[in-house]
Amino acid sequence: MRLPIKNLDRFLLKTYIRPFLGSFLVMVFFLLMQLLWKFVDDLVGRGVEWYYIAELMFYWSAAVVPMALPLAVLLSSLMTFGALGENNELASLKASGISLYRIIRPIVAFIGVLSIGAFLFYNYVIPVANLKGESLLLNISRQKPALNIRQGVFYGGIEGYSIKIGEKYGPDNNLLRNILIYDHRDQNGNTKVIVAESGEMYTTEDELYLVLELENGKSYEDQIPPKRQDRDRMPFVINAFETATIKFSLSDFQTGDLREERRKDYNMLNVIQLLEAADTLKGEYDKRNNDIVSNLRDRYFFHQHAEDAIKMDSLIPIDYLSRVDYPSALRAVQNGVRIARLNKEQISTVGLEFTWRKRVIARHYIEYHKKFALSAIVLILFFIGAPLGAIIRKGGMGVPVVVSVIIFIIYHVLNISIEKLGRELVISPMEGIWLPPLILFPFALLITRQAANDSGILQAEFYKQLGMRIRAFFTKKK
Repeated sequence: MRLPIKNLDRFLLKTYIRPFLGSFLVMVFFLLMQLLWKFVDDLVGRGVEWYYIAELMFYWSAAVVPMALPLAVLLSSLMTFGALGENNELASLKASGISLYRIIRPIVAFIGVLSIGAFLFYNYVIPVANLKGESLLLNISRQKPALNIRQGVFYGGIEGYSIKIGEKYGPDNNLLRNILIYDHRDQNGNTKVIVAESGEMYTTEDELYLVLELENGKSYEDQIPPKRQDRDRMPFVINAFETATIKFSLSDFQTGDLREERRKDYNMLNVIQLLEAADTLKGEYDKRNNDIVSNLRDRYFFHQHAEDAIKMDSLIPIDYLSRVDYPSALRAVQNGVRIARLNKEQISTVGLEFTWRKRVIARHYIEYHKKFALSAIVLILFFIGAPLGAIIRKGGMGVPVVVSVIIFIIYHVLNISIEKLGRELVISPMEGIWLPPLILFPFALLITRQAANDSGILQAEFYKQLGMRIRAFFTKKK
């Protein structure tokens, strides 16, 4: 019995959205764990509250959407239409007179809305998430490791000191035994050592200082005499004490405002800001170029009129070197060679500067085109995944996952390689971003047409019959 059109559209959307949401969340989690593993050294042991880490993960989850969304669309398309084909639901719909183009129409509408949402998300949300996330990560990484003095291990987290505690005991582990403190604030090295039998450790109420109250100890301090002959005897001073108090500043361990924002980079701007920043950078590039050209013209008189050049030629005869003595001629030649080398180094340095400026401008245009290309690649990968799933006719997490990973790896390698050519100025930024979608677009059209015509190009039976035809052809010919 043929389903009503509205019920059919509702059924297809429900069938597609469920695996899409699951795939998208799994991809976001997987990419988020990769980022966490990459920056784990900057986060562990910094003494930062857990909610800062949770906030950073929230920003990162937004930043990985451009990578997770296309893969989720591809995987869910393969799974949905593979399952429909495997359960003969596609065949039933086609037998009732509904074409593949009509079947995928509601999902295409959903993907179209999703593509528009992807552009808006990439343009307005991700720049803010990148700014806040990178600022928070930078501020966390600048924090000193948390104050954690363990027994039996030298602790060097307090600048200028190395502290070793033999034993910690008591209700709060604040009572100490066998205390050894190296004071190396002096530039000459470890000139002072403090040893104590016992003591107590605590922080002040404002948590600005760590206080060590020492008992029954001695301090050994090297003395550096002004006369060199007295230094060989290595004199030092011993001070014995019954009680002593040492304060260590904990200002370096204060968290401060970890949300303080850094300056904006190209990946923290929307399309309007990117164009404005690129125009500003191009203006600075042109100004710098004009300054260099003007400087060289002033130095070598390239801008002089013809009559001025004639005057210059008349001032310096061509046979000048032959008219002066040898030392003066040699000095003139050496000065000319030195000036030429300096100018060559300057021009080489300026060339590197201009290349760097061009690459910075290119990165802004690359980021600009990326925001639009995300919507295009979402549509293209859908028109690859959906027809491919209809041809393969395999649902679940087996074959669709393998096929989607292979296709996405091909796209990812193409994208990274060609984008790098754009960053290196081998091709234009627009070509560096739009070539990978344009390469996949014909394949998407081809595979959609094959699926609409019920082609078995990806089925084993198709190649088996093709092999039999080829063998029959050569047998007949013989």
